Amino acid sequence: MERIPEQMGYLILTMDGAVISSGGDLENNERIADIIAKTISTSKSLYVPDEQFQNMSILYQYYHYSICVSNKKIHVSKIKHDPNALENEEVRVISESA
Repeated sequence: MERIPEQMGYLILTMDGAVISSGGDLENNERIADIIAKTISTSKSLYVPDEQFQNMSILYQYYHYSICVSNKKIHVSKIKHDPNALENEEVRVISESA
């Protein structure tokens, strides 16, 4: 996960929020890990038949979290972006195939 452009940090979590691997700004950040795991758990209550959770983004002014679930693990990247990009719809979406 360290090869993602503009990445500021990353987390790989178990489905219950335990940190498996981390780096950068998110290294050993159990508070963010817990928040992300609870967010994923809550999103499961939005279940729609024949649809699966694919990925989620949480946007802030200067960075965003890109979150996906793959192989029963939660993958989180904190990615820097230009605050003006939201107005110009230039925020890159990062996705990785499992």
